[in-house]
Amino acid sequence: MIIKAICFDADGVVVNPQMQFSQLLKDQYGISPQMTRDFFQGIFNDCLIGKADLKQVLPPYLREWGWEDTVDDFIHLWLTTDHVIDQRLIKAIQDLRRIGLLCCLTTSQERNRAAYMKTVMGFRSIFDDLFFSCEIGCQKPDLEYYRHIQKMLSLDADSILFWDDNPVNVEAARLCGWQAEVYSGFDNFQRALTRYIQA
Repeated sequence: MIIKAICFDADGVVVNPQMQFSQLLKDQYGISPQMTRDFFQGIFNDCLIGKADLKQVLPPYLREWGWEDTVDDFIHLWLTTDHVIDQRLIKAIQDLRRIGLLCCLTTSQERNRAAYMKTVMGFRSIFDDLFFSCEIGCQKPDLEYYRHIQKMLSLDADSILFWDDNPVNVEAARLCGWQAEVYSGFDNFQRALTRYIQA
């Protein structure tokens, strides 16, 4: 087994710690996770696969939550608050790229945050490839998501190593024949990586 590409999830892996915006909404605006649950478990999933536009579906929910500013203000606050990058992992990714490994971002995102990640967060230059669910039309753990990425990379399944903090997504990757690990922190990542990569 020779690993040729490593795929990293965003939230909970490269973006870590996560859920900063959720905490901010609760602490500063009184908008609790219980209040936003129906949105994130419902129509937001259509945004994640590119079937709905966040700016179009948000307004009625914002009114219900008591948000007094604009939709653009809400999205801007969301993007900037969750702009949290684990720089240790980013350095490790650049080291992996220097020894010839393809490093890819594989993440479920709607269009606004995908664009923000590409540009403002700098992921376009940090990774060799970016795979966003809103552009693919499906998201993890749908097996078609992994198959699309493998096809785009033109690699054998067992030459791809996948890291995600969600065990369900990791199991789906394994069902597709990928090597896959649950991400539980940078130190554990470094230790586990030695089983696959010899520096």
